[in-house]
Amino acid sequence: MKYKFGIFDWNGTLIDDSHANLAGANATFRLAGVPELSMERYRETMDFPLIHFYNRNGVDTDTYLANVGPFGNAFFKVYREQSENAPLKTGAMKALDHLLEQDVVLMILSNHLQDHLEEQLAERHVHSKFKHISGNEIFDKSQITKMNKLERLQKIMKDNGYKAHESFIIGDSLEEPAIAKAMGMTSVSVTWGCFSRARLEESSTHHVIDEIDELAGFLSQQ
Repeated sequence: MKYKFGIFDWNGTLIDDSHANLAGANATFRLAGVPELSMERYRETMDFPLIHFYNRNGVDTDTYLANVGPFGNAFFKVYREQSENAPLKTGAMKALDHLLEQDVVLMILSNHLQDHLEEQLAERHVHSKFKHISGNEIFDKSQITKMNKLERLQKIMKDNGYKAHESFIIGDSLEEPAIAKAMGMTSVSVTWGCFSRARLEESSTHHVIDEIDELAGFLSQQ
């Protein structure tokens, strides 16, 4: 296998928590006084930066920014409750172990809060499989209006000497294909998360998978 470094998104990719993300978003919409979303609408409108997602569904930028604290608290309270028993995606442990057996260094690159991210990893017994775990330290206006995954990944790759052409990134959003394109690495998109297959297929991703056990076969053919 040519790949030496594998970057995984967490929410909606390795942890099967799309229902909890939707529930958290709907808690925010209830507080904002706008209609709740169906899963279909959620997957068709979800986006990063998050402000675009809320704008599309009736919460204007000024209203959200004026209520970042209450809206964020509403989301995380419900998300934490709903995600407590969210399992790893079926086949995830096997896929991670296969990559480790191939001497691939693994990383988590997430927009989730660092402390809860690490808790979730530990509770599902996968924390030790990742050399790098990168989430956001706080939730504030900057996390709503801009993205920082690319900057965080660039620093880790530079500091550790990882090469883009020997790396892949996998996730459920449009952010991973954009990062891959910017850095010149391979992108794999998954259909079981928070974004619809149609939107993923329209992106610059290199491959779309419906089950995580398809990952090894795709990587071995590259």
